[in-house]
Amino acid sequence: MPDSATNLTLVVGYDGSDGSRRALLRVHELAIHYRALVIVAVVPDIRSAGLGADLAGSRIDPERLLGEARELLDGGQGAAIETRAAVGDPAVVLTEVAREVGAQLLIVGRRGGDFVTRTLLGSVAERVVQAAPCDVLVVA
Repeated sequence: MPDSATNLTLVVGYDGSDGSRRALLRVHELAIHYRALVIVAVVPDIRSAGLGADLAGSRIDPERLLGEARELLDGGQGAAIETRAAVGDPAVVLTEVAREVGAQLLIVGRRGGDFVTRTLLGSVAERVVQAAPCDVLVVA
């Protein structure tokens, strides 16, 4: 772990759901002073092998979500805020980003996405907890 709370690198998964909003706002509520914050919006890539068609995620605009996340943070705490949009399995993308940036904490909402995505992919939060290279905060 870093020497002080001001050296933390955080990754937050954000999909616009109530759970992900609470996860993002928890950074402020806990008064975590981070060095860097990476907000990740992932469009789930769920394809039917038989149809080759996107079954979920086509309505998600990651750039809009990332703009919304920045507004919720209201400029952050003077630290670097990076935003990333990705397509793929949200749990895989979040853990890969956390590993890539050397995050000390990965924050996710307990429940997000839509019913189809949750049904086909399962609990993103549960899979993140199992695979993350760092501590994970799951916000209910």
